[in-house]
Amino acid sequence: MADNIPVDPSAAWLAVIGKALAYLCLQEAQRKEPEKFDSVLKKVKFLQTLGLSRDDAAHAVGSSPGSVRVLQHNRRKKSKNGTTKTKGRRRK
Repeated sequence: MADNIPVDPSAAWLAVIGKALAYLCLQEAQRKEPEKFDSVLKKVKFLQTLGLSRDDAAHAVGSSPGSVRVLQHNRRKKSKNGTTKTKGRRRK
């Protein structure tokens, strides 16, 4: 069964250390360029590029995973409807 699999106790700590370092990177980036991280979605995207899951990133910025999921869905929905600018399209 699963109880026979050896578990390295340091593996859990590596995840904690990684999340803490990602959070500190976000804080430093916000300090240097506050206008770049003016929304929850921008902060979550930054943390996701560092390797955090959406749920972990949402918790790190003080939001809930469900809220971030709805925000991301609404953003995609807006861009599909043409109400926001999309990359690569130019108006003439």
